[in-house]
Amino acid sequence: MYINNQPVFTAETQYPEALKEWREYDHSLTDKLQALKGSTQLELISQQWIKPTWWDTYLLQVNDELIFQREIIMQHREVDYWYARTIIPQKCYKIYPEFFKRLEKESIRNLIFDSHQVHRVAMISYPVDKHCIEFNWLKKNRDTIDGIIWVRLAEFSLEHLESFYLAELLLPELESKL
Repeated sequence: MYINNQPVFTAETQYPEALKEWREYDHSLTDKLQALKGSTQLELISQQWIKPTWWDTYLLQVNDELIFQREIIMQHREVDYWYARTIIPQKCYKIYPEFFKRLEKESIRNLIFDSHQVHRVAMISYPVDKHCIEFNWLKKNRDTIDGIIWVRLAEFSLEHLESFYLAELLLPELESKL
């Protein structure tokens, strides 16, 4: 699979350099935030098997009947810094279910950055606003959000066999509170 890097809607931004250091960071954003702030808190919003959405099918090229989707907000002292959505197609999950069951107690960070079985295939970033699907994932969990949000979308390969995805929506607080 591959990420279709021609999103249907992206936002125009006057600040293309905004959050560039965070958008292009190759390692764990959680580790970076923790190094700056001293601690982080992960708020689990949902974790469930669902049918792929139009976005999963079009942008990620997922054709599976089901995906395992996990949504979180990463915080420090009750300040939200990013929203993240993990998308694991059923075919990928079935390769190594015990590996992904760790998400019941662990962060995706541990699975991605502490495992030699996972490799990043691609990563893109792009701005979205209230007219974009990704923006509305966040809006339903944080209704005060407005303006431009940067998305960092990465594809990871498990055992070089199947892909799973991590979309991180970087909030303005990431720039203003650090």
